[in-house]
Amino acid sequence: MYVFKPSARKNKKYDVYKNDKYLISFGSSSNQHYFDKIGYYSNLNHLDKKKKDNYYKRFGKDAIFETAKWFSSKYLW
Repeated sequence: MYVFKPSARKNKKYDVYKNDKYLISFGSSSNQHYFDKIGYYSNLNHLDKKKKDNYYKRFGKDAIFETAKWFSSKYLW
C-alpha cells in the first residue's frame, strides 16, 4: 500500500512511501497537471484534454512500475 505526502524535496509535489519506507518523489511543483487524484494539489488541475495528449506525446504512455513517470501518469495525468 502506498502513502502519499506533500514532498519535503524541493520542486516536487509528492513523496511516496511503501511499507513506511521512502520510495520516490514525483511531480513538478511548478507545473500544472490534468487531474490530481490524491488531492493536495487540485488547485493545479487544468482538465485540458489537449494538454494531456501533449504530455503523453512528450513522455509516452508506457512507464516502468513504481517510477516517477508511473506515479505521475497514474495519479496526476
